[in-house]
Amino acid sequence: MPWGTKNKDFILTLSGFLIAGLVGLLLGLSIFFFIKPATSPPKPVQPTPVEIPVARALPVHPTEIGVFRHNLLETLNEEYVRVIGQTLPAVVNIFSARPVEGSIDLEEGNAKDIKQKRKSWKKSPIDEETSLGSGIILSSDGNILTNAHLVKNAREIRVQLYDGRRYEAKLLGIDSPTDVAVLKISAQHLSILNWGDSDALQVGEQVFAVGNPFGLAGSVSRGIVSAKGRNPTLSSTSYEDFIQTDAAINPGNSGGALINVKGELVGINTAIYSGNGGSNGIGFAIPSKLAKFAYASLLAKGKVIRGFLGVETQEVDEDLQQIFGLPNSEGALITKIEPHSPAFKAGLQRGDIIVRYNDLPVKDPAELRIAVSQSPAGSNIPIVFYREGQRHQVVVEITEQPDNISSASPDESGGNPSWKVTVTGDLQNVFGGLHVVDLDPILRARLSLSPRANGIYLVDVEGGYPAFDILYPGDVIEEIRRPGSAPIKIHSVAEFLKLVKEIPSSESVAVFLQRGNNQMFVMLKP
Repeated sequence: MPWGTKNKDFILTLSGFLIAGLVGLLLGLSIFFFIKPATSPPKPVQPTPVEIPVARALPVHPTEIGVFRHNLLETLNEEYVRVIGQTLPAVVNIFSARPVEGSIDLEEGNAKDIKQKRKSWKKSPIDEETSLGSGIILSSDGNILTNAHLVKNAREIRVQLYDGRRYEAKLLGIDSPTDVAVLKISAQHLSILNWGDSDALQVGEQVFAVGNPFGLAGSVSRGIVSAKGRNPTLSSTSYEDFIQTDAAINPGNSGGALINVKGELVGINTAIYSGNGGSNGIGFAIPSKLAKFAYASLLAKGKVIRGFLGVETQEVDEDLQQIFGLPNSEGALITKIEPHSPAFKAGLQRGDIIVRYNDLPVKDPAELRIAVSQSPAGSNIPIVFYREGQRHQVVVEITEQPDNISSASPDESGGNPSWKVTVTGDLQNVFGGLHVVDLDPILRARLSLSPRANGIYLVDVEGGYPAFDILYPGDVIEEIRRPGSAPIKIHSVAEFLKLVKEIPSSESVAVFLQRGNNQMFVMLKP
């Protein structure tokens, strides 16, 4: 083959290989770019959404509850009607008649005179006062609980049942300190109320007041327990521990029932807080625990048998807490010890603060009074108390409360021109502005004090001084307590002046004094 022909064939063959290679390369690149995913910027990471829980009503079939036949409101309404329907027949209307102020004394004279007076008095309706109130049937044979103030000194007591029947009632017993009385009517098979537990009541719990306000028989009001442990008169001798409620209580509700949603008796309506005699949403009821104790004792003994410790006490506030070195402001501060009483024999002293009684905490004097009163005579009760900042414990043997506890007579106003009055007006501390005198036999006799009683008598307090409106003319100052110090007894005005001159102007001081029938600690602040 000629050389030229060979060259031509070689060039053609080489060109074919080159073209085929180029086509393969282009095909490969095309496939690569087609298959490879397109690059893109990274997407931001989104936080996982958190679902906020929403309250939803869950469907419940009535048969699963066994109560709701229609709907909740209808069921509640049916329960209200059922509970009140059981209660109304057990609440009665009470009418009492008694001599009003200025009437003749029906109990003066011999038996014949008294009988004649009663006979003539019954014919005189002018001397008769009718009171309306309520009562609660507690036994099927006619025992009725009511308020003492409704039937005290009553000549006649009549009871009207819910169905209109009327009965003459006999007074079985009365206890003024708890304002409780027990009546008896001659009837059988009566509807009764069952006792409930007032201690288990909680603030906010629903209650019903059932009674006869303004003589409207069988009236019902609904409310809640507003508070517990109320002592509105701040009495040191009564046994007030009221339940406060906003259920409407009006005149005529006294002696009626306060019931819980179970229809149980948890309180006896007894008082209202009102300036106009009507309901202001603040009513008080005797707790069933206290009323039940008095009821049982009146039935068994004709009177309430209470335990006796032999102390008078007052509350502890934050100022007294600091003076007496206490961990908190709870407890009952002893202001008086009865001679030869259980407290006296156990070594308790004025100024001790009782914080536990029979292994239960004592919050205030009212709690202590009630706890002591319900302690059986002869029981040995552990008492925890503080003295000068130190905690102590004693065991006290409780006795039966005597019928008559001696008390001092109220102080007579006015001064004696023969007194040598000392004025402390130049003092620059809490004792400035006092007019004081030494106790003498005449003063001790007037105040019914012991012939050996110590202290100084306060004649007057000048206005503008720290003690003004805190101390009063007639007070007998017996003791001074400075922060962190032992009690300092006061025997004379001279001794008093020497002591108080050392007290800084910025110091607060506790003073123990006798005021009328009461003994107490008061705080004097700069």
